Amino acid sequence: MNTRPASGDCLWRIVTLAAIPEAVAQSRAWSRETLREWQLDDFAYVVQQLISELVTNSIEHAVTSCVRVLLMFSAGTLRLDVTDDDVVSLPVRTQASADEVAGRGLTIVEALSDRWGVHISASAKSVWCELATWRG
Repeated sequence: MNTRPASGDCLWRIVTLAAIPEAVAQSRAWSRETLREWQLDDFAYVVQQLISELVTNSIEHAVTSCVRVLLMFSAGTLRLDVTDDDVVSLPVRTQASADEVAGRGLTIVEALSDRWGVHISASAKSVWCELATWRG
């Protein structure tokens, strides 16, 4: 019996965390628990890497008191969305040199996800990415 969500199911979960360094570990644990509940454990490692990069970018570069993390599964796609309240500080993909410790976050997101982008509203900015959970 297959207990994984059917590709037509829509599941979602959201958490709001203080914009502090501990939010990275908290969001990783939260995503691992969520994917276990949804029986999508195969994607936990990649999703945790993506969450680490996006939450880190938000807490390090945005002027915000909290970050909201959304994980959604629908039609065979996992979507991760990290939102903060800073619509001025937009994410920029940079080319870090071999010597630099930082500057690879969005390059990693681009490499690990099937697609990613930024959505800006009047009061918030969301950086999102998606993973196909099946290949046709």
